[in-house]
Amino acid sequence: MTLRQTLIADLLRGRRAELQPEDAGLHRDDNRRVPGLRREEVSALAGINRDYYIRLEQAHGHLPSAQVVGALGRALQLDVDTLEYFQRLAQPNATRALSRREGLPQGAFEILRLLEPNPAYITNGVHDVLVVNASCAQTANGFLEEGRNLLVEVFERERDAPFGNEWRETANRLVDSMRFHTVPEDERFQSVLRTLHERYPTFREMWARQRARKLTDGTSLFHDTSRGWERLTWQTLIVPDHPDSLMTVIHV
Repeated sequence: MTLRQTLIADLLRGRRAELQPEDAGLHRDDNRRVPGLRREEVSALAGINRDYYIRLEQAHGHLPSAQVVGALGRALQLDVDTLEYFQRLAQPNATRALSRREGLPQGAFEILRLLEPNPAYITNGVHDVLVVNASCAQTANGFLEEGRNLLVEVFERERDAPFGNEWRETANRLVDSMRFHTVPEDERFQSVLRTLHERYPTFREMWARQRARKLTDGTSLFHDTSRGWERLTWQTLIVPDHPDSLMTVIHV
């Protein structure tokens, strides 16, 4: 049983438990004891063998084919990002190693410099901070520093977060993004996932939601050393030819 198989099994079980019979056009009878759909209902909706589906949920057997992934994606009503995550899990050759600072193109460093005075930084799929520009020091109040991991930093601050709803929104966004960029065989991915699972109960709760989502844009609270807390807009782009490298620009 590999981590890749386990992640597929977790996704299938989690989404099956969440999807209600009415969502799939099925009748809810009085004898239903499962929180969502039954295994045989999912296999029937997807048009695949029930025993084969059970093996997938148990993280046994071969990885599903593209055809099976598509059928299960429709049956479980996966959104676009979660389906893409599922597709990459089922195709080991479609995933790459996590980005490291030394592998970034020189042009990425130059772009960060040109973006000043807007704070900008680059992270990889598990939100290791690979490089920042000089403006990050003021806007993020020591939060954005090279070598740190944003997920660890966020969950370490859970108790002291002054705005609980804002903190949870930020944490959910980062957790969902980490799942989307999953690289099961990468040692750094495994290490970060293990650390977060062991240290933070709230991470375990969020990870169990089985959401995968790209980072695109939004607004978040940042603590400026001179202006205090303020809500700022940010945008995240993919570094060309480095799909796991995320360049985020904060508009000040």
